[in-house]
Amino acid sequence: MPDLQPEIRTVSVRNIEEIATHFDAWDHLAWEAPQRLPPLLPDWVDAFLQHKLSPSEHWLCCFAYIGDRLVGALPVIITPHRILGSSWPTLRTPSDVLTLSGDVLLACDQAKPAFEALLVELRHQVPHHLSLELKAVRQNSPVWEAVKGGIHGYAIRFGLHSQYSLLNVNGDADSYWSSLGNMRRNVRRYRKKLESRGQVTVEIRKGSTATEGLLAKYMALEASGWKGRTGTAMTTSPFYATLIRNFAARGRWEWHIIRVGERIIALGMGVVCGAALMLPKIAFDEEFADCMPGSLLTAEVIKSGFSRPELDEINHLSNSDWHGLWRMSQDKYVDVYLIRRSIASLLFQLPRVAIRSAYHNIVRPRIPAFVKEARRKFARRGDRKPRRAADSRPAHSDSTLTQD
Repeated sequence: MPDLQPEIRTVSVRNIEEIATHFDAWDHLAWEAPQRLPPLLPDWVDAFLQHKLSPSEHWLCCFAYIGDRLVGALPVIITPHRILGSSWPTLRTPSDVLTLSGDVLLACDQAKPAFEALLVELRHQVPHHLSLELKAVRQNSPVWEAVKGGIHGYAIRFGLHSQYSLLNVNGDADSYWSSLGNMRRNVRRYRKKLESRGQVTVEIRKGSTATEGLLAKYMALEASGWKGRTGTAMTTSPFYATLIRNFAARGRWEWHIIRVGERIIALGMGVVCGAALMLPKIAFDEEFADCMPGSLLTAEVIKSGFSRPELDEINHLSNSDWHGLWRMSQDKYVDVYLIRRSIASLLFQLPRVAIRSAYHNIVRPRIPAFVKEARRKFARRGDRKPRRAADSRPAHSDSTLTQD
């Protein structure tokens, strides 16, 4: 006789107090997940749900259990969508410019049944939703097993294909540094230049000391640079304070710091998930731009990563040109859309998804490089580069999305 599939029960919650009762099981599942992405952890989702929703949005979180074992967690943002005078909500997992991956958390050995159970629960809780959008699903995600062969009640479409940088720090450090060539020599040269301006100290702050106390210093440092001048520096949103507080309580937040004397001249964020260290943002003091403080801090974080046996990879969850200077590899992430098999969805939602997918994967890759560069210059037309930076494109970092 064939093995019987164990019964999966589902639970849905709509407030922070109720969701907290699932945190321990959720945290364990996310920590062991192959994606190793901090946005999957409940501490990240908690901060997102509290501070990142617009006034018209609300949220729901569905959980799938086999006995007491959590095998799936699906937080969704519910956004009203008006069609012919009626509201037809669209759903998405938590995602934005910082939370780039909105994957679904599934146990590897129960991926398909758990996902199907979660979707049944979702249809029960939000019966008229048009679609579910999953941003940047990593290629090793159990979601790919779950959608293989299709999902009952949904048409599956794929959107933007992204390549995000990562560095394997589980290998031989000497071989890695030898492969850097000129970059390694430049780091040494600029480190000596920085040391000529005062005593240089490097700190990797982890554990109980890595609290939100440095957040104000980070924000001031970022605001003092080009992002402050263009109005794109980090705002005083409580999201970051909650995010750091959540992760610091579990000893998973890190600050990466370079000082000259008592002055912080480069400051970066780090958060650990499983055997991966993600680097969300980094900022530097433009008065030291000629010393490449962003690159110097990157070198220190990589050096620390190779010395930490608990880490396998450093993941920027972004892709910038300067990553190539550090010989970083890339992993594929794909947007996944589940479109309800209903008249309203197929008439109004499916064409929008198809057009967006065609643009990202057919039109956009064929746009000439000079057109993209002209657009970037136009978007940054009010910016002024650091006064002493001869070439800040690859050398000076402001975030994981840009390096000048």
